[in-house]
Amino acid sequence: MHLYKGMLYHLRAFKDRALGPVADHLSGVNPNTVTLISVIPGILAGVLWWFGTVWALWSASAMVVFNGILDTLDGVMARRSGRTSALGDYLDCVADRYTDMAIIVGMGLSPFASLSLGLGAALSVLLVSFFGTQAEASGGVRVESGLLGRPERHFLLIIVPILQIFAPRIGLLTPTEWVLWIFVVLGNMTALWRVWKGVRAIADKETSNE
Repeated sequence: MHLYKGMLYHLRAFKDRALGPVADHLSGVNPNTVTLISVIPGILAGVLWWFGTVWALWSASAMVVFNGILDTLDGVMARRSGRTSALGDYLDCVADRYTDMAIIVGMGLSPFASLSLGLGAALSVLLVSFFGTQAEASGGVRVESGLLGRPERHFLLIIVPILQIFAPRIGLLTPTEWVLWIFVVLGNMTALWRVWKGVRAIADKETSNE
């Protein structure tokens, strides 16, 4: 496995097969509707982080799982029904960004971290997504590789509420702070990696057109 392809990226085919029967059962539903609905559990997860109780943390983890299922399901539905579209891809990006921001800022507003750290992590995650899609918008290709893509972030957002419950502190920091710092450090590393890959892709395309 190539390091920069993403540790969990290769699970996508497995998830597609697992959700295939559900997608077939919902063949009459517009995939874009599922995309928009997926924002709801994401926002709820952020609100639950703000409450910070044990019940809220368990529920936040469950909401992230539910969000991930819907976020995968919409794409499976679109591909299996032949309804993939530029609009669907755009709405998926919009839904993912709102979800990321709601959860990460909610973590910063929780009793387990600071708002400044949460905002720094949110900005780092936004840069990862922006540089990946901007490469395509600038005439290259979309860059989805890197150490901290959305699947990796999603996995961490599922487990960190549970870690916070059972291990309130790990060394000098809470599990919530550790994850937010991971987002800051690895997020910026991934963003710079995508800048480099994007520059190479655009330069190669311009050279081939000469």
